[in-house]
Amino acid sequence: MDTIIEAISNAPQKTITLVLLAAGKSSRFKGIKLAQPIIDFNAHGTLIEQPLLLHSLDKLNYLADYLIANNINSHVVVVLGSHHKELSALLPKSTVFIINEQSEQGLSTSIKVGVKDAISTNASGLILALADHIGVSYSDYVKLADLWILKRHSICASYQSQLGVPALFTADQFSALAQLNGDKGAKPLLQQLAHNKQLTCLDLPSAINDIDTRDDLLKWQESKLNQSLT
Repeated sequence: MDTIIEAISNAPQKTITLVLLAAGKSSRFKGIKLAQPIIDFNAHGTLIEQPLLLHSLDKLNYLADYLIANNINSHVVVVLGSHHKELSALLPKSTVFIINEQSEQGLSTSIKVGVKDAISTNASGLILALADHIGVSYSDYVKLADLWILKRHSICASYQSQLGVPALFTADQFSALAQLNGDKGAKPLLQQLAHNKQLTCLDLPSAINDIDTRDDLLKWQESKLNQSLT
């Protein structure tokens, strides 16, 4: 921790844009999965029920507060798409959200929306997070930020020998992010950065858990409730 504090104090002022990608169609879920209620612990250890979207947003808001407390400017942006009318109604009024009108063309279009916002605020970095990525915890996001503070280059999660989000990209990668196409997200860029030794990976085994189907949600919720009883 002392090393991280020293790194912060010696670094110039930085700005990080935190982008929550929530524009998917939820086709495998057969419904609006981000509107589904889940029960989980919040950052203060209190068991609460809230829509999956707000559960994920709460984690990024927590990270934003952590960064600000460590003299790093930050703000959270939610990228909505297919179900923007229903999901925007769930968001607190203070939440900044952008509607991706091209979300049907794949995840890369939502990433581009986030990059555009980061560029508009002259951000030093950009965090990409998925709103259905339920396995990523509050502390996981803090670990990602701490590693970036120390390394000062792009950071990503690693699970089951895969590179993925959440990931933090430095500003020199914004152009490459803006050129992504299709529905693969940032994985091709992460693989390229790893090949060029421009990427640090953070082992996050729990990040393998996301919500694609109703069965995924039921299984995760059952395990979480069992955990709360032990």
